[in-house]
Amino acid sequence: MLAAAATSPFAAPPPPPALPPVGAYDYDEQPVSRTYQYRKVMKPMLERKRRARINRCLDELKELMVSALAAEGENVAKLEKADILELTVRHLHRLRRRRRLAATPEAAYADRFRAGFSQCAAEVSQFLSGADPAAAARVLPHLGACLRACQPPPPPPPPPAAHHGPAPAADPDSPQEKQLSVVTSAHEDTARSAESPPLSPVWRPW
Repeated sequence: MLAAAATSPFAAPPPPPALPPVGAYDYDEQPVSRTYQYRKVMKPMLERKRRARINRCLDELKELMVSALAAEGENVAKLEKADILELTVRHLHRLRRRRRLAATPEAAYADRFRAGFSQCAAEVSQFLSGADPAAAARVLPHLGACLRACQPPPPPPPPPAAHHGPAPAADPDSPQEKQLSVVTSAHEDTARSAESPPLSPVWRPW
């Protein structure tokens, strides 16, 4: 009868084995690396310093932007961080556009003007020398004076201690010098032809 009760499927299962106490296990503790400890300690500190730098720079940028906008007639009382950055970018773009428009290198414009004026003066001198010598005699001196006035000022002489040679002369191969020589020579030829007396016909007995 006991054997039948032991083999019966409706019998209660045997109790689970008792677990040993917690301290009985021998846990192998993994050593924590120094890099991990450094990161765990330093990362929050570095993050606080980074945020402090950002906030300090934003405060300084806010003061600069408020004063700059006030100088332009804009009144800004309260600015958030995003507003400060947006206004700064907009202000820098505005300054960049002004610099492009107002601070365009004037030397480039002056060189273009001199080149165009020299070309026009050369064409006028060539046309008037063959078409109307009297008009050329009146116009070409004025064009020559204008060309000389358009020439860029010579560079300042170097200090005596640094350079003892003669001052550099103007480059004869430059386009402005060539055009000036063309106008001057045309003016001289026209002046000589205007001043020379007309040749009287030679009397021949036959």
